[in-house]
Amino acid sequence: MSYYYDTGVLLKLYTEEPESDAVRSFFIKCAEPIPFLGLHHAECTTALHLKAFRGECSVAQANRALSDLAEDVRSGVLHSINPDWSAIWGKSAHLAQSYAAITGCRTLDALHVACALELGYGRFVSSNMRQSKLAELLGLKVFSLG
Repeated sequence: MSYYYDTGVLLKLYTEEPESDAVRSFFIKCAEPIPFLGLHHAECTTALHLKAFRGECSVAQANRALSDLAEDVRSGVLHSINPDWSAIWGKSAHLAQSYAAITGCRTLDALHVACALELGYGRFVSSNMRQSKLAELLGLKVFSLG
């Protein structure tokens, strides 16, 4: 697996957003499992239920999307990874200290880039400009979707 996906992109596979078709096409073209960390799961759960809170979907629709996500973990579409979180948190703090003033990256931005780096991914797929800029500065090949 050579692509690391930000949660914002991953969510577009499970919800209908303007960029969803482009993300699905990109995923099909890549034809490899998507790395899936506890971080992705926590962010997806929150984001989907925030959509329900904002009236963008029902709670039942949010739960259905989470069930689809869980099925994709079981089937291998999403490849569950349990990384060394201590190393990732350390790398994330270093990235924030070194690059937040340059890129405007936030904690989760630095955390996702740290995950990609620590796990050895050379390609970073994101819909977030701060993350993309940080990843690019650190030598990752960035694919901006959204």
